Amino acid sequence: TDGRRYDLRREGDGKVTLVYFGYTHCPDVCPTTMADIAEALRQSTAGVRRRVRVVFVTVDPHRDRLPVLRRWLDNFDTGFVGLRGTLRQVIAAQRAAGLPVSKVARDGKTVEHPAQVIAYTPDHIEHVLYFDGPSTIDDLRHDLPILASAVAYGS
Repeated sequence: TDGRRYDLRREGDGKVTLVYFGYTHCPDVCPTTMADIAEALRQSTAGVRRRVRVVFVTVDPHRDRLPVLRRWLDNFDTGFVGLRGTLRQVIAAQRAAGLPVSKVARDGKTVEHPAQVIAYTPDHIEHVLYFDGPSTIDDLRHDLPILASAVAYGS
């Protein structure tokens, strides 16, 4: 949301990076997911919070301009990173992550998108895929210290 390019690998060095593809006009799953992640982090220790980065990638770049994206994310946590690119770049990122590609209706009002949170560990490998529904704040709060532990990945 600051207008500069973002290198997920470089920015995630030494951190757990939680990546979510969604959009700010989502009526249900996106705000719930972001609120759950924010709450799990609030319930975690300061040490764990320092080792976790949350990245939200909008799948609706036509409506989610940078100021809109920043204001929306600030409702959950001012440290959350918001990314926006062209629709082509977003689709390429989803494919690179192994996720289904989002679909935006021609009227721009309906968006279908995957509802998974991908957890990349400090070794830059996707170790966990959290699904909407079965994953809870307790799951995240339990897993984040494990994921953030450098010992768990031999570093």
